[in-house]
Amino acid sequence: MHLSPWDLEFLFEAGPFGPVALVALCASVLASLALAVAALFARRSGATKTTRVLMALTFGTFALGAIAVACVLAHAHAAILDPTRSHEKVGLAWGRAFGEIHAAWLVLGLALVPMAGFSGGAFALLARRAGTRRPFVVAAALVCALGVATGAGIYSHFHTTNVPLGLFCGAIEDRNQCILDLQQEGRGVSSIARVVILVLATLGSGLLVAVSKRNAKEPAARDPEGTLWLGAALFAFGLAGWIGARGMAHDARHPLPLPSGHEGYCFQWSGPPATSLPLAGACDGSDGAPEVAIDAGGIRIDGVHVADIAELLRLLENKRELYRIVQQKELVDPLVVIAAPADLPMSSVLPILAAVQNKYRGTVAILGAHPERSVSTATIGEVTLERRCCWSKLRMAPNGAPLSNHATWGDVARAASEGAFFRLDP
Repeated sequence: MHLSPWDLEFLFEAGPFGPVALVALCASVLASLALAVAALFARRSGATKTTRVLMALTFGTFALGAIAVACVLAHAHAAILDPTRSHEKVGLAWGRAFGEIHAAWLVLGLALVPMAGFSGGAFALLARRAGTRRPFVVAAALVCALGVATGAGIYSHFHTTNVPLGLFCGAIEDRNQCILDLQQEGRGVSSIARVVILVLATLGSGLLVAVSKRNAKEPAARDPEGTLWLGAALFAFGLAGWIGARGMAHDARHPLPLPSGHEGYCFQWSGPPATSLPLAGACDGSDGAPEVAIDAGGIRIDGVHVADIAELLRLLENKRELYRIVQQKELVDPLVVIAAPADLPMSSVLPILAAVQNKYRGTVAILGAHPERSVSTATIGEVTLERRCCWSKLRMAPNGAPLSNHATWGDVARAASEGAFFRLDP
């Protein structure tokens, strides 16, 4: 088992909780190692003041590290859908968020293995030397073995997963599904980790009470009341770690919704702002077609300004020819997506619609935007989701309603979402 420098860098820079998680989990591992060494040299009476302090330090720092890891994971999941980030920085943000998720789980798994192993060995030594019954020692060993197995499973799962490759999931829809799958991967693992934290803390508190009673043959018993309070404190540490991770576990079971089907994010660099677009109807797609933007700034095709409709048709024909050369087949019934503000008069749109249908022999689609909405999370409160955009084909028929009967492009989009058919001629 190993960590790459990149993993450590991702976690250390996931501030402020990343450094806390790294330091706390490292301290827990070192404390558990010291506990095992102290147990080897402990007197026959079992637990000593040193071993009790090391037990408290081991479980306390591990609980703190687990809470910090939960916070790192929660913020990384939120960063994936940060609506305030520009589209130019989305790829970088996704890469960093996936790196933080990957590193946080790896460090938690690696820390749990030695912590549970060393603590289990120390518990077994102290319990036997204090005269505790053998079944209790076996139970302690089994529970700590569960901790080791859980840590190894977490590491193995996230060491082989494709979390760092979230940017390479293909097209927009495929990438969204990939992100959704990655968000849900931590569901079962986080639940198991939380249970192990609680069980180990409970075991530690019970063992402290048990070893303090010692064998009846041993004189001068240690202070059982002090050990009871220390055991209760250990249990409280473990319980705090379990409760602190509940929010993250809840959000893992209820991940932030991502675009589904043909929905995609609204790219404003090539068209009007999403807030000005008509409301989206039933989605037929979100990409894969030339986008013609029409607004007060003129006409653009895929972000490139054109002087007039003639130049627009020339660029569309160039795209058709490029498709024929690359795909070695003709582009039949090409699709052209119209991105226009909802309040744009139809007199500005009709000439372009007529040119696309009659001269370019293509199908027109309406680009629409879904309303902005918020969702509640248990870790970071209300999260405002970015608007999603998609296009719907404009259904044309000889007996359809004349497009000129509608005053604005938004009226056409509204009628199209209700199932209307249209025609160009009045």
